[in-house]
Amino acid sequence: MKRLFLPTLLLAALVAATLSVTSCEQGPNWDADQTAVHDAMNDWSAAVTRGDGEALWEMLSPDAQEIYRRELEAPKGVRQTVKLNKASLGPDSKMAEEEKDRVRKLLATLPDDPDKMTPKDYYIWRINPSLTPEGAQRTEALFAKSNVKEISIQGDNATVVLKNGNPDRYSWVRHKGVWKFDVKPSILRALEDARRREAEKQ
Repeated sequence: MKRLFLPTLLLAALVAATLSVTSCEQGPNWDADQTAVHDAMNDWSAAVTRGDGEALWEMLSPDAQEIYRRELEAPKGVRQTVKLNKASLGPDSKMAEEEKDRVRKLLATLPDDPDKMTPKDYYIWRINPSLTPEGAQRTEALFAKSNVKEISIQGDNATVVLKNGNPDRYSWVRHKGVWKFDVKPSILRALEDARRREAEKQ
């Protein structure tokens, strides 16, 4: 059986970002919108510190939430991957033992019963290992005002550029008056392409 690869995301990388912040200088003066974006960043950091995956889910934009839904539910996604690979280990399997070991290792990296998970459940499961004290410290330093180089806003979209961080820029979107953590532009373009292809098939 061929291995079923899963799509990769950017959002969980936030709490594991490599960062070395040495600047203690005061951040820039911001207008109300820029301040609101940074307030949202502080709320995100506080939720990471609390280990509050549910709050983090609510802070994601609808597009970001859809990415996780698709990763869970789409063809070749987590649910199908777990189901097919578990079936390959059934009592009638003629798979070589070496291949079975490979499948077991793959399954060990995935939720045991994703059919019972909502996209929110899956997101929380996915990021929970990263919600550590070390991750909280990194996120707090990453989103500190002194580490923000620029917050640029165009309509309901904001881009935050950091002085230090990998990645060094993050996207936010205003949804129903609230700034939400968004997917980066390249992932948004891929999501829009997927939606367009699906619409064409209907």
